[in-house]
Amino acid sequence: MNRLLARTTVGIRFADYVFSDPAPLGRFSLPQHAAGLYVLLLPDPGWGPWHFQPLFFGEFGSQREASMSQAQQTCCLKVAAGRSLYFAVYAIPDQHGWTISGIKKQLIGRYRPVSNFEAVDGTELAQKLDILENKIAAQDAVLKCALAVIGQMVQLQQPETRKKIAGFRSDPAGSRHGSPGAWIPDSLTAVGRSH
Repeated sequence: MNRLLARTTVGIRFADYVFSDPAPLGRFSLPQHAAGLYVLLLPDPGWGPWHFQPLFFGEFGSQREASMSQAQQTCCLKVAAGRSLYFAVYAIPDQHGWTISGIKKQLIGRYRPVSNFEAVDGTELAQKLDILENKIAAQDAVLKCALAVIGQMVQLQQPETRKKIAGFRSDPAGSRHGSPGAWIPDSLTAVGRSH
């Protein structure tokens, strides 16, 4: 029983990693002579057992600076919308620096914090859009070429037909008078002959 209590640590857990207790951002300080991860948190009753949503996972250590880009900071502030932000730290001995990036990727993939994806996905999304635009442009060129070939084939296969003249003929079929434009119905013709 004592072993179980000895293994229980106090702090906020993300995946298999126990971070320190969340503290207000105003008291944010990183441990010296250590490396690890920090998480920026927003109070959120929808998250449990601790009611904090992770907004950003970052790295710190003797050989890497703990920094957030301006876009990531702005994103955190927009999401917070005036609410207080908190932080928690997961320290790893400095010789294990190679594992920090792997843990960070794992946590970002699992919890999908908004600010991490704001920066990462923006670059990746721009690259993906460029690739798609290039593919669409290439397909448009092939389609235009194919339509031009089909148009030429259709023109070659169709014989030239005589065009019909639209409108009234001056001597309609069935008229008994040869004078153009003087068509008179048969009933009037008969009357005209009896006189």
